[in-house]
Parts: sequence; structure tokens; C-alpha cells
Amino acid sequence: MNLIRYTPNRWMDTMFDRFFGEWPAPAVEPTEAAPSTWAPRVDIREREKAIEITAELPGVDRNGLKVEVAKGVLTLSGEKNTEREVKEADFYRRERVYGKFERSFTLPDEVDPERIEAEYRDGVLRVVLPKKPEVAPKQIAVKSGDGDTKKIGVN
Repeated sequence: MNLIRYTPNRWMDTMFDRFFGEWPAPAVEPTEAAPSTWAPRVDIREREKAIEITAELPGVDRNGLKVEVAKGVLTLSGEKNTEREVKEADFYRRERVYGKFERSFTLPDEVDPERIEAEYRDGVLRVVLPKKPEVAPKQIAVKSGDGDTKKIGVN
């Protein structure tokens, strides 16, 4: 069995390595698993009455997840832990990522932060951000200097 290193930006890495050399040598290769900060992949979809954020979080315990809203920013955070009992010598390569994560999203004004809901099932976090009911434009009466009132600006 041949193991081939996965390097999606190999041409860029090669160019940088030639210019800078490999100094300082990385302690852990970027593709290898190491305790670190990572960012889960998310999908953001707008529906008629809500915005939905779906995050892939396989292996993350539900009790360790945090979904917080403060000052118009939604923050998803948590940690994915590795099994400490595994013998390292048994692995050819480890590419799964472990460690803490945090993703933040600025909420649009149309989102009602009091009604946000989150559900975690089968390694997927789904956050529903309900939109506020649309407010009809308000018509303002404009008075003229002679006391005549006329509504303008909105049909």
C-alpha cells in the first residue's frame, strides 16, 4: 500500500519552500491531526421566514456545544476531543482534526434574536434564525406653510 500526501495547494507550497526554505521546520504537518483550533464547515440558507445555518460537527458532544448571541453576533463554539487510549504506533497517518472551534456570524437586522433555535442531530448542528415580521412603510404627512396637509413619498 502506497501512502501519498494530500496537498491541495502543492504548487504554492513548493514555490514558498524554494523561496523561504523549510525554516523553521513545522512541528506537525498541516494535514496531520493535532490539538488545535479548527473551523467547521457551514451552509447558510435564506428561507422566506428564517435564515438557517447548518454546521458539520461529527464527533462533537452536544453538551460541549455553545450557541450564543451577543450584540448582533451569533457564535458557535465547542470542542472535539480525541480518544487518549489509542496507541500512536498503530497509525499510518492521522488526518482527523481535534481541538476547540469557534465560528461567528454577524446577524442581519431582520433576524429576531429572541426566537433563535438550535438542534443537534447526527453530528449536524442546525440553527434557525427567524426573521422579524415585515413592518409596513409608514406614511408621513407633510404640511405646507399655509396649513394644507398632503401625504407624499409612499404610493
